[in-house]
Amino acid sequence: MIRDAARALLVGALALGFYVIAELRRDVIAAVVGNDAAPTAGPRFPTAEGAGLPPARAVRVVLVDGAGLDTSRAMPAWDALCARGLDLGLDAGFPTVSLPVQLALWSGRTQQQTGVLFHSGKVVSPPLGAAGIPAQVPGSIAIAESHSYIVHSLGFADTRPPLAKQVPEGWPGRWVDEATAAVAGPARLVFVHVLRLDTVGHRQGKASAAWPTTAAEADAILARLIAAGPADARWFVLSDHDHLAGGGHGSEHRAIRVVRACLAGPGVRTGGGGPIHVTDLARAIADSVGATLPADSPARPLEAAIAAPVDDDDVLPRLPTDRVIAAWLLVLAAAVATAWAARRRGPWWRTALALPWWWPVAIGSLVLLAGAPSLSTPMIYKPRGLDLVQGFAPGLAVLAVALTLAAQTGWRRAVVAQLALPVAGTLAVLIVTGGVSILWGGAPCPVVPLWTGWLSPLLLMASAASGVAALVLLASAVLAASGPSAPPGTRRSERAAP
Repeated sequence: MIRDAARALLVGALALGFYVIAELRRDVIAAVVGNDAAPTAGPRFPTAEGAGLPPARAVRVVLVDGAGLDTSRAMPAWDALCARGLDLGLDAGFPTVSLPVQLALWSGRTQQQTGVLFHSGKVVSPPLGAAGIPAQVPGSIAIAESHSYIVHSLGFADTRPPLAKQVPEGWPGRWVDEATAAVAGPARLVFVHVLRLDTVGHRQGKASAAWPTTAAEADAILARLIAAGPADARWFVLSDHDHLAGGGHGSEHRAIRVVRACLAGPGVRTGGGGPIHVTDLARAIADSVGATLPADSPARPLEAAIAAPVDDDDVLPRLPTDRVIAAWLLVLAAAVATAWAARRRGPWWRTALALPWWWPVAIGSLVLLAGAPSLSTPMIYKPRGLDLVQGFAPGLAVLAVALTLAAQTGWRRAVVAQLALPVAGTLAVLIVTGGVSILWGGAPCPVVPLWTGWLSPLLLMASAASGVAALVLLASAVLAASGPSAPPGTRRSERAAP
């Protein structure tokens, strides 16, 4: 009776774990896309000698959202502008999300310095103020094709279209005309945000047939803007990130992070180089319009930045040492518990078979069947996570078999052996991302390189594994209860006798 009660309690705890971990995963996703982080100190990039740009009367900035290096090199108008000026690699920083990257471009502070690491779908509150470049230029204009919350976060004097969840009626048909008129007008600083390529990337992927067609449309818009600009305009044409073949961005991967930036016009020499950092380009824009960047900006004068390119170690934030140590201690304790629970008498292979092999099988099958998860893979953001479950389902099958074989002889130790290390490993990743306070209602922004991308699938694995374990134990209890009964007082050895 006591054994049956203990098993029932364990089944209940596992079932509760299935629900609680699934809800925790949803909270983590909401925190990633919706919460800002506490601002931290910025990086310090390599130093070199070199001058900045001189002031210019008219500065025109065009950002083609989502256009990676290969796409931009296949756009004739963009390529032609690069050929008459500086053709540079541009490191957009981490994470590679449009609003955080553009805040870095217009403030001179990195994503970690602003604390805006994702912030999807809503205006930054408060918007970039007097310390930003646009607010220091009277009459500055920003015009966006869509997603107006981005340009409304940047502090321009004149921002179009009006802030709304949907673009205003008629805007898709007139926005290029308004952007062309602004570029041709007397304003010293005009920013145009072209978004159609990014939209196609999210909806259909970079490998879709619509991608090159839309890239050609964006290039035609760029050509029209360049043709309308003043003869003495200084041009900055750039992107903010690339896309995966199937669509998506946000991760630390260099192929997503390093894009193209071209500068042309009076005071700009010809040449190439880089990658420079997005804050270095902010410094170049600030010098061009006579603005001043904050004292804590890591931005360098343009020629100094070209002379000392940045690399991954300069750009990507490092994990806090205390978090890493705590995570490793937790994993070590779980490994000890797993070794104890898996220990079996007899040949060594009996102990080896009791280890949680389902976990590496689940991780490996996920990578093979669905791809490696990252902040760029859309599947990690889906609330139900069915794409993830389909990817790691083979691991769950291995778990079910392992628990079925062990449940009749030592189900408590079997559960510890199969779940302790995977659950502790998942909690360790939650610790290193800084999201552990979500467990007790905190609201951090758990965005770090690599590990945040794995957090969603690992939590879903832990939730699914708890559910599978509960079902296996419940089924074993039902089968045991439905077997032949023995008279009261019969010894266990007698019950087992043929």
